[in-house]
Amino acid sequence: MSRLPLRLLTLAGFFAAVCSVVGCHEGTTASGSGPAAPDGNDGVTPVGPAAGLPGETPSSTLASDGPGATCSGAALDQTNGFGPGANFGPIGVRPSIKSSLNIGPTTLQPTAPPAISGGTLAVLSDGQTVVAADPDRDQVYVVDLVARQVTATIVLNSGDEPGRVIADPAGRVHVALRHGGALVTIDPVVGTVTQRRQVCAAPRGLAHDPATDLIHVACAGGELVSLPAAGGDAVRRLKLDSDLRDIVVEGNLLRVSRFRSTEILTVDATGSVTRRISPGNFRDGMARGGQLFTPSVAWRMVGMKDGGVAMVHQRGVDDEIQRGTPGHVAPGSYGGGQTDNGQCQGIIHTAVTRVMPDGTVLSGPALGELPLAVDMAVSADGTSVAIISAANGDAVRGFQSFNSPQSVHMSDMDSISDSKRMGCRSDAGRTRCGGDSPADSCSSVPNVTGQAIAVAFAGDSVIVQSREPALLNVPWGDPIQLSTDSRGDTGHTLFHANASAGLACASCHAEGNDDGRTWNFACAGRRRTQSLQTGIRGTEPFHWDGDEKDFPQLVTDVFTGRMSGPDLDPDQTDAILSWIDDQPRLGHAAPTDRATVEHGRAIFNDTSKAGCVTCHQGTRLTNAKTVDVGTGGPMQVPSLVGLANHPPFMHTGCAQTLRDRFTTACGGGDKHGVTSGLAASDISDLISYLETL
Repeated sequence: MSRLPLRLLTLAGFFAAVCSVVGCHEGTTASGSGPAAPDGNDGVTPVGPAAGLPGETPSSTLASDGPGATCSGAALDQTNGFGPGANFGPIGVRPSIKSSLNIGPTTLQPTAPPAISGGTLAVLSDGQTVVAADPDRDQVYVVDLVARQVTATIVLNSGDEPGRVIADPAGRVHVALRHGGALVTIDPVVGTVTQRRQVCAAPRGLAHDPATDLIHVACAGGELVSLPAAGGDAVRRLKLDSDLRDIVVEGNLLRVSRFRSTEILTVDATGSVTRRISPGNFRDGMARGGQLFTPSVAWRMVGMKDGGVAMVHQRGVDDEIQRGTPGHVAPGSYGGGQTDNGQCQGIIHTAVTRVMPDGTVLSGPALGELPLAVDMAVSADGTSVAIISAANGDAVRGFQSFNSPQSVHMSDMDSISDSKRMGCRSDAGRTRCGGDSPADSCSSVPNVTGQAIAVAFAGDSVIVQSREPALLNVPWGDPIQLSTDSRGDTGHTLFHANASAGLACASCHAEGNDDGRTWNFACAGRRRTQSLQTGIRGTEPFHWDGDEKDFPQLVTDVFTGRMSGPDLDPDQTDAILSWIDDQPRLGHAAPTDRATVEHGRAIFNDTSKAGCVTCHQGTRLTNAKTVDVGTGGPMQVPSLVGLANHPPFMHTGCAQTLRDRFTTACGGGDKHGVTSGLAASDISDLISYLETL
């Protein structure tokens, strides 16, 4: 049967497949789940009727990917429950209910818009003033909900990329500039910036400490910076683990989340990390037939009224995935969303985890139709939670219907985060209100126009910010327009859109980078999700094994095959590739010891010693060849651009740190650069250089 062109068609597995551009489908063990907690209990709480035990080893025998799993494409069972009226195979994978795609003509922006990060909205204490940061247009808006109008537009520097927004008791508003490396303070009454302070290369989360009147800033580079709310220089700078995300103040403690690992650090008043907590593992028969899932990608963490925190994050499957081989792919092997029998079949789903004040971890059911849940808001009384899906925008809703994907979902907190209520939440992503929420509260949730990026409670009502078009969606009346400047970009839209399988490209390549996971594929073994921050055009062939000769071939094998998606028009394929290569890159701190870095650079470039430059050359730091370096057969030479930003390293994720890469067991020995003769200090200097790339 012939396929329809993408502009009109149904889109079952489209973008999550493209998300595999260089790794979403590359492999399953949970190296993205973060280090084990010190006491051996945190972070390993099993949930569901058949929950995995702490430290459990994933097993492909628990849920096979189909009868006769094999490396031979010709022997693959091409139906396995995918066809009309067919019975589900052992893991019950088949395409979910399909939605119409509505993206219009292909459009490219001269400057690529940044990947969606979410959490850019704050309601001030008066309950009627809203401040919305706009990372696409480098602006901040002050909105009067009663007057239904924008009262001020604060224009920032080009490329600042404003992110998290908070207010202090004095009425000052503070905004983290994700790419500008600064904290700006705004007077919302006058609508002007009162101070701009450089804090770190990549600011992320913000929190105000009422006891000290300090603003705490968490940075992707691992810095935790504290500054007086009223202005002035930083009074404390800590260096914690990398990839910090959100901060919650709890008494004299700080709870700090880490983005890809989902780990929550507890920092005491002295600046010491006293505890590490991770969401628990998950196994339930209603989620991909009972395969083991582990946590990754903590999109948002917020504080709770009576203490503790709530986090919305992803879970990825840890057990084996059969994908087939190029030209002989396993259709739908990355799964569907909520299928006819109410099961969540995707290799990734959304979940909510609470950490109670005593450290108890509660992780809720699979939310299979809420992909890219980039923000979450909790009502003032702590009983209701609103979650948005950036992937369920207008592009995939198509013609509105009762069963079309929804951008916002409100539920009671208990049913969405209670470890005793497992399974697959069939209402999440399909209705605007569910769980045990009172029926009359559902009228306070708006219909969302555009692509949702942030959510907040204004009293009992839910408000949602959209990026394109730039709107503030409210439950009463039409949306409030924030800007008329369009930042529509076809590549950006497709990269972040729900494939109608509860997945998007950005599910694996979060914020245009990677999810920190190592997957496990039948026949291929473990494969680490590769970063897209390196730029990929001209580095063909793709994937660790170099088995996809070019991007169109990858599209055919991955989203058309494994994700059951439609054919992609050539201009749309190229639009995604263009956006990937042009997106803003993650910043990093300048080195403090230039001499050490320069010595490391010399070692890197010395072909008589380490000789790294032999393969890692040019602006992309790769020769795009497939080479056997002693790590398990020929592998595509990866780019080293931004290397330090995405551990674990190597194609199997065996190196948790860059130093681990230089061990024989993981790094391949002298076949992978002659480093055995280097002194320990030389290795340290080489690592210092690698961290600057």
